[in-house]
Amino acid sequence: MTTDTMPPATTGDLFADALMQAVTASAGRHHGLLDATRTLPHTAYTGQLNTTVTARVRATISVPDSTRARTSLYLGFLTEEQWDQAAAGLTARHEALGALMSGRVHPDLLDPAHTAGHALVPAAVGFECTSHPPTAGHPEGRLCEHAAVLAHALAGRFRTQPSALLAIRGCSLGRLAAKLRTALTYIRRPAAGIGAPLPSGVLPPTGTDSGSVRADDAYSLWQATADQPVSAAAAPAVSAPGYRLPEPPPGVSPGIAGMVAAAAQHAQDVLRGAAVEELDVLTDAVRHLATPAGAPLLGAVAARLGQHPAEVRSLVLAYRHGGPVGVRVTAEPLPADDETVERGMAAIITAQPTARGSLHASGNRITNDDAGVQLRLGPDGRWFPFAVGLTGGWQPVPGPSHDPVAAYRSGRTVRRSGPRRSQP
Repeated sequence: MTTDTMPPATTGDLFADALMQAVTASAGRHHGLLDATRTLPHTAYTGQLNTTVTARVRATISVPDSTRARTSLYLGFLTEEQWDQAAAGLTARHEALGALMSGRVHPDLLDPAHTAGHALVPAAVGFECTSHPPTAGHPEGRLCEHAAVLAHALAGRFRTQPSALLAIRGCSLGRLAAKLRTALTYIRRPAAGIGAPLPSGVLPPTGTDSGSVRADDAYSLWQATADQPVSAAAAPAVSAPGYRLPEPPPGVSPGIAGMVAAAAQHAQDVLRGAAVEELDVLTDAVRHLATPAGAPLLGAVAARLGQHPAEVRSLVLAYRHGGPVGVRVTAEPLPADDETVERGMAAIITAQPTARGSLHASGNRITNDDAGVQLRLGPDGRWFPFAVGLTGGWQPVPGPSHDPVAAYRSGRTVRRSGPRRSQP
């Protein structure tokens, strides 16, 4: 006699099930519509699923014996600080860390205990439908047949592409991997030569009760944690210490502990012979806020600097994209050679003669208000791309380059909703 066994749930299945649990909890007494629409061919009734907008999923839904309706599910999003904190928490989860570095999601993302208490799947889901507008009793809308079909369709997407949930919640899989690399730079060991073992404490030993790491994930993790090989000619005369700082004693404030950790990292960089740039007060504060230890202090640091937290948050993004120079070009207008700026404009016009809108220059900045893109020339010769943010204002985006055309294209690829307005 044989016993049928259910195949193990995939990561996509777990993400889909978690979504449906949240939808069911938010549906209240209308949850029966989820069962009634479960067997429908959801893709046949669902138009193109728009998951490119942060926090919200939209589609035009058609259901039997009903009208077509524009429908959306509101899942909310995590802030940059919350994603930074989640990334810091995931560095202790070896299998999840290796999977994310290899471009795959992992079930640990669904457990808030592993993501610094921030739930990737929201506890509540909002419903919007043109056939069933919000009412006084349901200010966030209610679950209807259209929303139920959309929920099943989105769950189906998660089963095959669970990383879509990350993008909806405000951080793509690629950006999360970048945040993990940033977090790992503050726990990695000194530079190692070719063939050196992985840093102790970053990966668990294979074949133990704590689990093992796939070979391809281990390689991806090694790439993220191991420094570049140091040649014999460039090797520093003094070797950096090979240990981590001990945990701070009870009563030490997070700010003091963060300063000690930053000073230790600075000392190790000097001992390794790395070039250490002198930073002004603003850039040094932003550098610290870009670390996992500094992220929770953004509000307090902004108050000390006399700036709005949103402005400081933009500077943190600028530091991550372009280092100290990125902070300078974001914080204030800089002088620039007029001929260099004119050559940059000419190169962009030549490469994209039919581009939307017209370009105009002011100081070190080239702006296309209609396209919502701006380039700023830094003192190191790189062009830094900016795009109009969700609430207006220029926000730094990835892709600084010595090639103005490449930087401009980086700005165009960032799709942001919000008003297209001229910024200073």
